[in-house]
Amino acid sequence: MALPNGVWGKILRVDLSNETSTLIEPGEEVYKTYLGGEALGMYYLFNEGIASPDVDPFDPENMLQYLVGPTNGVGPNNRTTSVTKSPYGFAAVSLCGGQHAKQLKLAGLDGIQIVGKASDPVWLEVVDQEVEFRDASDIWGTQIEHAETYMKNRVQADNESYDENLLVEDDMTDRWAELQPPKEDQTIGAKRYAATLVIGPGSENKVWYGATMTEGARAHGRHGCGGIAGSKNLKGIAVRGTMGHPLADRSGYLNTVRSIQNAESGSYWWRQYGTPGISPATSNWEGGYPVWNWKYSAWNDPFATKAYAGSFMDDASWVKKQTCPGCNLTCLSTVQISSDDEMMDGILTDMPDWEAMGMVGGMLGYIYPQEGKFEGLTPADPYPGDQEDLVEALNKLQYTTWKHDANALDFIEGGATIGCVMQLYSDGVITMDDMPGIDEEPYFGNVHAVDQLMNLLIQGPDQENEFGAAMAKGTWETAKYFADEKGNENVPADASYDTIMDYAQTGKRYGQPAHGVRSGRDKDALEYVTQYRPIIHTGGATPQAQNTTSLVNSMVYCSFAQGFWGIEGMKNLVNSATGWSLQEADLRQVGERAWNMGRIFNLYSQEIENPKEEWDTKDMFPAHWWEPSPTGPVEGRAAYEGDSSALFDEALPDYWSKRGWSEDKGVPTQSKLDELGLTDLVGDIASDLR
Repeated sequence: MALPNGVWGKILRVDLSNETSTLIEPGEEVYKTYLGGEALGMYYLFNEGIASPDVDPFDPENMLQYLVGPTNGVGPNNRTTSVTKSPYGFAAVSLCGGQHAKQLKLAGLDGIQIVGKASDPVWLEVVDQEVEFRDASDIWGTQIEHAETYMKNRVQADNESYDENLLVEDDMTDRWAELQPPKEDQTIGAKRYAATLVIGPGSENKVWYGATMTEGARAHGRHGCGGIAGSKNLKGIAVRGTMGHPLADRSGYLNTVRSIQNAESGSYWWRQYGTPGISPATSNWEGGYPVWNWKYSAWNDPFATKAYAGSFMDDASWVKKQTCPGCNLTCLSTVQISSDDEMMDGILTDMPDWEAMGMVGGMLGYIYPQEGKFEGLTPADPYPGDQEDLVEALNKLQYTTWKHDANALDFIEGGATIGCVMQLYSDGVITMDDMPGIDEEPYFGNVHAVDQLMNLLIQGPDQENEFGAAMAKGTWETAKYFADEKGNENVPADASYDTIMDYAQTGKRYGQPAHGVRSGRDKDALEYVTQYRPIIHTGGATPQAQNTTSLVNSMVYCSFAQGFWGIEGMKNLVNSATGWSLQEADLRQVGERAWNMGRIFNLYSQEIENPKEEWDTKDMFPAHWWEPSPTGPVEGRAAYEGDSSALFDEALPDYWSKRGWSEDKGVPTQSKLDELGLTDLVGDIASDLR
């Protein structure tokens, strides 16, 4: 069966255990119902039995999926969606930009599904619906850029032949080489068109928040799909396609693409800086900045935010701009660190996005390091630094971002984990004796301690060092490790189990992103509490906003481009690509299906019987939400005025009711499942949960 419009009707399913592959053909009704990406991936987690609590996340049976939608390929703002069962047990859905989505569609595929486990490390070469299993022993243990170059250098379509993969100075015009000569041991790009998804040492060692990466800095970052790849001995996937992107109404499709790109071209601010263009001063006013493990959410001196302003980063380290296929927003920049510190100097990475600025910048104290002229000061004090201090704070941020990317780790969860350790140490709850494997004191701002902590956690949860193993499982497990050890002679007797757990800035056991809730000016706490993908910041706090986000993730395109598409743009692109006649209500139901499946998955997979006590409870979210903010324009403010019952006993049940879920447990009702056409897929499971 072939669907020659928009979707190919084929998903490549690979079994690593026996090195076989099959082209799965979902059928047109499945595509109309789920489109692709998030919703389609959730459908397969149930359809193939992966949602069952009997399937351990690291079981070979677990399915790792990389999926696209009908508008990927020639369309704008291309992304790929990864969907699997997270190492944490809940549904893992994560998006990634770059060239991979385009190449996947051009290869005649709507996705790749991986099951089984290879006996030895492998990588997959996929060219036009055909897959070859390649030995990855030469690149197992290497960081991602080396692995990407290795794989790209070995993949090409039948009509391609280049002797060398990389462009060098000899390929440049004389004038270009004079203006911007490459530095020693650097190249300026790639000749070959294959796109890769790879993992680094952290994911190979099954770090629970391992990522899959592409183009050095783009990540399927959240929820641990990289760790699942590592458990399967899968180093990466290289895809090259030459089959095109078939469209039902080519002219109509391209006209819509052109209108979206024209609108994007006028967004000068976004095109210049991307998310670093978000004013740090504005975020300081909102109380949305993670500072010192969320002990603070704003600085009293707004000058302190200057180091992470997009314009400052641009002037200090900019190298070149990058973009995803079909996108005029060009939000990613390559940067290079210039520092007297040999560990950091010369590192090429990306300009940190907003989440990195917060979670491995402010979170780890690089702006107010507990050393030198800053020693004894807090974010409540005037900023005493100068230009050199600001640049060094930026260098530390960029290095830590690179360290996470190079080893394929989610820097949101990584930053939350290290921030937890730093505050425990700074508050005297733990000492150096409690942290075997490091000799640098992990006070806030010490980038060398961060480097050592990362070297330890990269070794994964199976290492002999129990401290390192706990960090490899994330923030919640790290705090739990120290809480369980509270009787140790090095831990003060007044640091109770619950007090130590309060150092974990997590929602449903996963790190809180770089947006605060105490002030009410940035995020509503209800948004974090209701997400079925713990604990994302882009989902919205209302059912309609959340459904729209999951629709975008099922089409699949970049959430930052939503404002340029609108629901009309979505409808026009899908229908002109496929020849269907889907209406706005049809599209919104795609996102709603994803949400209902996600909610059922999390309760079923984790065997949660009483969500209000086990999952949707105050204890599963940061304690600081209910404490008055100590600094900045939001001083004295707390989420829901410090009244957690207003959130969990009033706002949450009201939200469940609006969703058509039971008010006692938040389980989709039978009538809601009938409305969405999900009864055959999840009806029995939902009935048992109720």
